[in-house]
Amino acid sequence: MEIKKTGKALFPQPVSDLLRALSNVGFFDESMLIGSWVMPLYKEFYNISYVLHTMDIDFTIQVLSTRKPRADLAEIIESQGFTTFFTQSGIQKFSREGFTIEFIAHRTGNRDEEPILSREWNITAVALPFINILSAFPFICECSGIVIRAPIPEAFFLHKLIAATRRSKASKKSKDLEQCSAIAPQLDVERLGIVCGSVKLGRKTWAAVRSSCEAINFPPHILGMER
Repeated sequence: MEIKKTGKALFPQPVSDLLRALSNVGFFDESMLIGSWVMPLYKEFYNISYVLHTMDIDFTIQVLSTRKPRADLAEIIESQGFTTFFTQSGIQKFSREGFTIEFIAHRTGNRDEEPILSREWNITAVALPFINILSAFPFICECSGIVIRAPIPEAFFLHKLIAATRRSKASKKSKDLEQCSAIAPQLDVERLGIVCGSVKLGRKTWAAVRSSCEAINFPPHILGMER
């Protein structure tokens, strides 16, 4: 896989230091940066402009019981000035100066799952659906010596179309659709077709995707949605 490179500093110092610390222990060999903080990467490598409105930093990981411990991410993150805390539902997060870190794993079923412990990284991840759309289509980039894995824009676009319809907060739904609108003009239609063709979604989910498309005036047939 080609590695996209830039010498520019794309992230504020606390985020840059965090990403470097994770990169140095091989976290991005399989895991990914997801969520809104991929947008600086998209701006640099895909000409997608978007102004960030969040301090949340999200990562996706693969949680396998057979994995042996590789690094203590909780310890590494805390060494970067972050403090560990747990939500009422038991979700582990880290905070520093307004920044909040969360780890997410793919959920295969429809039922909510308890937070999942990753013994490989000694952190707890929340299980959410459709994360596999992101993890199946990565690109790798090097930013000022930091090697990062992130989802290609087309995978991020489809995921956000789905996620927007599942939001309970209007502000989060609006942000998802705003990001889709920013990405849409720069989509590679061929890559988008490959992403959409690789996932099996139910009728209700495709109907939700169509609703998101209508909200941003994006032609749903481009997704191959003649269903």
